[in-house]
Amino acid sequence: DWSSDVCSSDLKTDIVDAGSQWADIKALRFRKFKMKDDPSGLLQLGVVAQEVEETSPGLVEEHLDRDAEGNDLGTTTKSVKTSILLMKAAVALQEAMARIEKLEAEVALLKGN
Repeated sequence: DWSSDVCSSDLKTDIVDAGSQWADIKALRFRKFKMKDDPSGLLQLGVVAQEVEETSPGLVEEHLDRDAEGNDLGTTTKSVKTSILLMKAAVALQEAMARIEKLEAEVALLKGN
């Protein structure tokens, strides 16, 4: 539920800065794929839960598969917690922006600007 990730700060406690997410995001392998239940559908962009699980197991959850009546099918499906993935990506983007700005300042200094 996206709304639970962006709720007001007056509902939160123990607020601290996030640590680096650079390595976690860098390790992800983004893929293009079609869904098995829609093989003629458009290619989608995303990640594969089993691959994400290798480097960031906390981003993956497993659900029991159920039929239309809610009966347990005896199998499970893994999925990626995309709202957390997006937050990690935003932190990594901020890190990248800071690195770029630092490099731009260093280049400007070297050029004498």
